[in-house]
Amino acid sequence: MGAATGRSDPPASGLAVAQLVEALEMGGAERLAVQIANARAAAGDASHLFVMTGPGPLSGAIDPGVHVRYLGFSRASVHNPVRFAASLWRGERLLARRLARDGVQVVQSHLPGANFWGLLLALRGRCAVIATVHNNREFDYGNADHPLRARLRRLAYRLMLRRCAAVVAVSEAVAVSLLEDLGAGPREAGRLVAVPNGVVEPAPLDAAARAAVRARFGAAPGELLVMAAGRHCEQKNFAALIEAAARLRAIGLPFRLVIAGEGPLRPDHEALRERLGLGDAVQFPGNLDDFASVLQAADVFALPSLWEGLPLVLLEALAAGAPVVGTDIAGVRDVIVDGESGLLVAPGDAIALAAAIALLVDPQRRDHLRAGGLALVRARYSFARVSQTLGELYRRAADRSRPSSPERPT
Repeated sequence: MGAATGRSDPPASGLAVAQLVEALEMGGAERLAVQIANARAAAGDASHLFVMTGPGPLSGAIDPGVHVRYLGFSRASVHNPVRFAASLWRGERLLARRLARDGVQVVQSHLPGANFWGLLLALRGRCAVIATVHNNREFDYGNADHPLRARLRRLAYRLMLRRCAAVVAVSEAVAVSLLEDLGAGPREAGRLVAVPNGVVEPAPLDAAARAAVRARFGAAPGELLVMAAGRHCEQKNFAALIEAAARLRAIGLPFRLVIAGEGPLRPDHEALRERLGLGDAVQFPGNLDDFASVLQAADVFALPSLWEGLPLVLLEALAAGAPVVGTDIAGVRDVIVDGESGLLVAPGDAIALAAAIALLVDPQRRDHLRAGGLALVRARYSFARVSQTLGELYRRAADRSRPSSPERPT
């Protein structure tokens, strides 16, 4: 059994809510789970964060009022169905015992792996479960996806819509996409709730701190500091951004490109940088603990993704006042008004991406987009709204699921 962090157990009053993730990586879904846990603790709930594995890069972002449980569990591969089924049984029992011990009434799970654990809890009647869908291509795992896993995934999500207290989609577009992918009917759609992502506007970065961040990445006065962040994977399409950087070099535009994050394609992107002769201009610093500060020091935030849900990093960039160049895809164009709160380009078009970035050499254009992006976040994407909406959802779920004699984990 995984150990707790050593923090004292929560008081026996108020609603006990847990966020559930498989790992504490630096992805948007994991960051959102930590933000929700922190916000619910501040709101007076007994707020928990359950991590199926162990500590990760986001562990330091968890507020002291959140009760963290690292379970140290690893699920077996679906390639061996017998071991896979046995590991599911063991993992569900481990998780259920810990939840019961902490008196958790509602679990909100994030991303497919945690959503499957949440479904098992719901099927066993352990507590109220709210699954969360973060992507508008939830079932796109590439050509290497295992057929059995693909079938199980779709079956599981249909069951979530029937058996979980609710399924939260991080945008209206994500909700529509999920229903279309599953061919879900009105009865299943009734438990799907769109709660668009939201962010907290960071405290302003003073001029000296901004200069220090830019100097750290070698951005001289007059050079564009272009920032990108995310998992190095097919979806994020950083290869197109690196090719755009080569185009910027070819037209003589001075810049520094910083792509934060980790992932399986990072070696490929590093190799592409070297082939294009960009070793002095493109940096891969990995995960950044001071990501919000770096965003505020950037002249441009680039989002070259091929598909998205409602990317938290996009909202974070807008809230930080970083002018955004993003791809014209669902989940991005639902937020960005081209020319007003950011610039949109066709996905996969490195030349168009470079041209849009080059437009932001103009400080007046940057200021215009910065003001539009901040106004948009303040009007539509406040994290206070997210926390309040989820708090109401948790209380309704807890009230509906209160059993007359709760089942104890066996």
